[in-house]
This record gives sequence, structure tokens and C-alpha cells, in this order.
Amino acid sequence: MTVQQEEVAELIELVESTPSKQLEEVMRQREGGLDAALELIFDLLVSEFNPRKAKGQKGTFQFEIASSEGTKLHFVHVEAGTCRTDKGRGEDPDITIGIKFPDMLAMGVGKLPGAKAFLTGKLKLRGSPLMGTKLGEWFDHPET
Repeated sequence: MTVQQEEVAELIELVESTPSKQLEEVMRQREGGLDAALELIFDLLVSEFNPRKAKGQKGTFQFEIASSEGTKLHFVHVEAGTCRTDKGRGEDPDITIGIKFPDMLAMGVGKLPGAKAFLTGKLKLRGSPLMGTKLGEWFDHPET
């Protein structure tokens, strides 16, 4: 098992065992705090990118993650069969995804399907609705 797999397994366990209202505080107390948890989630997302499914397409997904520390900005950019992520605001995003920190963790580890998050109001979208579906299409994200 790689270090990333171990960290993801630990994060899944925390998401499953910690009430949503307490999850942010638990993560804040861990090494690296909220930023380290988000970095792990976005690195995991990039590792799940399937270039065959996104062939010839491109897009930028902007994430605005609400936390008690303020809004955390991350983006995912797909182009020419590659996928990268970084903190901050991506250039000219196709879609902006607003979500609370605990819900982002749950979605990131496969415990909250994106469609369910959207339908229950836990996830807000601005921009191209079609681009919102690409997260499910271009990434092989197993729901656990």
C-alpha cells in the first residue's frame, strides 16, 4: 500500500466515524490541517483521471470550499490528455463548484456521490452544467 493509499484509507475512516459537524475540527488538529486534507483529496482526484475518457476535450473545474478558515480555492485543469490541480483560482474556469469542507471530504473519498450532493443542495454549481457531468465521466472515482 502506498503512502497516498494509507492516507486515503485513514481519511475514509475519519469521514465514516466522525459526525459531519465535527469533521472540520478533527481535521484542523491533524498535521497540516485542512489544507493537507484538501491536498490529499485533489491529488487523489488527479490520480483517478482517465485520459481516454477525456480525449480531445478540455476544461477547468474551480472549487470554492467553505470552511471556518474562510473559502479554500482549488482548481483542476484538464487539457491534451493531462490533468493537474493547484490551490487558488484557475484561469477562466468552465464551472465553479461551491461546497462545504466536510462534504468535499466525503465526496472526495467516494462517500457522497456528486449527483446526490447536488440534488440535496450540498453542492452548488455556476457555469456550464454540462461541464459538471465531466467530473463523473473523465475520472474513475470509485464510490465506497
